[in-house]
Amino acid sequence: MATVRKRGENYHVQIRRKYFPIQTKSFQSKAAAASWARRVETSMDDGTWIDTTKTQITNIDGIIDNLVHSFNRFGLEIDGPKTSSLNGIKAYFGNESIHDLTVDDILDFAAFRRKTVGANTLQKQMYFFRQAIKTSRIRLEENVVEVAIGELTTRKIIMGSKQRDRRLEPGEYERLVKAAGKHKWIMLAVDLALTSGMRMGEIHALKHADIDFDKRLITLLRKDIKSEGGKKKAKIPLWNSVREVILRGYNYFDGGDTLFKIERAGSISDKFALIVKKARIEGLDFHDLRHEALTRMFEPKERGGRGMSIEQVKLVSGHSSFDQLARYVNLRPEDLVEQDD
Repeated sequence: MATVRKRGENYHVQIRRKYFPIQTKSFQSKAAAASWARRVETSMDDGTWIDTTKTQITNIDGIIDNLVHSFNRFGLEIDGPKTSSLNGIKAYFGNESIHDLTVDDILDFAAFRRKTVGANTLQKQMYFFRQAIKTSRIRLEENVVEVAIGELTTRKIIMGSKQRDRRLEPGEYERLVKAAGKHKWIMLAVDLALTSGMRMGEIHALKHADIDFDKRLITLLRKDIKSEGGKKKAKIPLWNSVREVILRGYNYFDGGDTLFKIERAGSISDKFALIVKKARIEGLDFHDLRHEALTRMFEPKERGGRGMSIEQVKLVSGHSSFDQLARYVNLRPEDLVEQDD
């Protein structure tokens, strides 16, 4: 029999059944507590109840660790943004058992994340969550993550990436600098993205050993589905503007293998979102800086660009096709007016 008692601001449920171990759980609402109790008692009655204390690891942090191990066991590394997303799931749910989570719990997590990330970023994180559950091979009465993904997709809370044409407007960079204040590291990341065109994960993972000042080259590990392990080494030029940012980074950070000492790649986008909000700038995310950088590479030198060819920019950007690169190029119609003969 289930009993629900209010303890402080939470409702504590206890289920006592003959031949079953005592089950307890706390909820923020009485309705949620009663719903969980009914679900557990029903599963005990129909024989589908699972004793989570005697099966394989079912807590969320253990499930995430298991996914990471499934890659590491073959010597494969998970890239920074994915690692950041997985760590965010661990931090939110901790040692909660997947058997105890409801669809509402997953939707609450999605609502929490949507406050600071876009629909596409949230979609990726939810898909990573689904992958972790699938890899765990845990038998579930209801795959609450899959159900939540379906609801989020239907409501268009999560969706694939849209082609963006957002560029920095005059004065916005200066406002970002002012909003960043003493948090100089985030502007180092911004400047590195604007001068090199590197992705956020590449910036976060950049090691001192990857930078060759003599040959003026930077070595990156980039995705490549045709390569073993799904990644391959790529080299991009160490331009003077990029070199200047890196040297500023040397003066700001102390020691270590990587230039940036923040633990998660996602911390870059999270901090950037905060300073964008503080600067009262609308519709700008960190990935837009890569769009800005690649567009500047195409723009003529007399307009402050590099005047590079498509083949040259493709080499720097790491895109496998010109079609992929085209969606990153955001030339302004206003800039073409002067081309009139």
